[in-house]
Amino acid sequence: MRAIPEDNLAYPLLIKFDTGSQGSGFLLRADKKVFLITAKHVLFDDDKKIRGSNIDLIIPARDINDDSVHVYGVDLRVLAPIAHPNSDVAAIEMGELEKTETGEGYKLIANSGVTKKVSGKTTMIQVDAGKVKLLEEVLISNNVFLSGYPTSLGMADSPQFDYNKPLLRKGIVANVYKNHGTIIIDCPVYYGNSGGPVVEVEQDGLNGLHYKIIGLVSQFIPFVQKWVNTRNRLVNTEFENSGYSVVVAMDKVFELIGYKR
Repeated sequence: MRAIPEDNLAYPLLIKFDTGSQGSGFLLRADKKVFLITAKHVLFDDDKKIRGSNIDLIIPARDINDDSVHVYGVDLRVLAPIAHPNSDVAAIEMGELEKTETGEGYKLIANSGVTKKVSGKTTMIQVDAGKVKLLEEVLISNNVFLSGYPTSLGMADSPQFDYNKPLLRKGIVANVYKNHGTIIIDCPVYYGNSGGPVVEVEQDGLNGLHYKIIGLVSQFIPFVQKWVNTRNRLVNTEFENSGYSVVVAMDKVFELIGYKR
């Protein structure tokens, strides 16, 4: 038995810009609408400009043993992303779900600017907005799993893992930062992880374990050291990954897309 439900492994998707920039994200189903959810800084630079004209979304198939992927192209000149004014969250409304002709499942009716380039062998999965946790429901000390595409790791000329497949990490909820709408987790993240989903595991008495999305990866918390050369009056500042990371709570996602449950 896996430590996390198999369909949870298919949550993260890879975002690739035509300019070379990359990040992680996931699809959120809110009523019938489907949104791409990611970190704001994945889509926008420091000047609040979109990082490119087009993105490809590499989406895993639902079956973990299925190596095929779904690929959607999004023309950001046609379908502009929206960004939260004061949180590291952005979204793109991809389209709406409609029942298939057979009535067995749903298909995505894509908005203008969205093109399906490749179809996987098995279906793709979206996070159900009605089954996530809000900030007030997050439990400090519970286990969490985060998944995404840390494409900054390893050596590009001698790859040690498949950059088109997500990597999983495990940690705990270290605390919450209510004033900022964020969650602190004891789990390191790296460039490329930003925007990826974080799942909390909750033990519910005799009813077993529950796995729910609590937010998306925003950034790592640095450990900062300053070295001072008193003779030459030089100061060298070093930033290291502390192993703690910031997760933006789903509350901020709902604020952005105007969803209420």
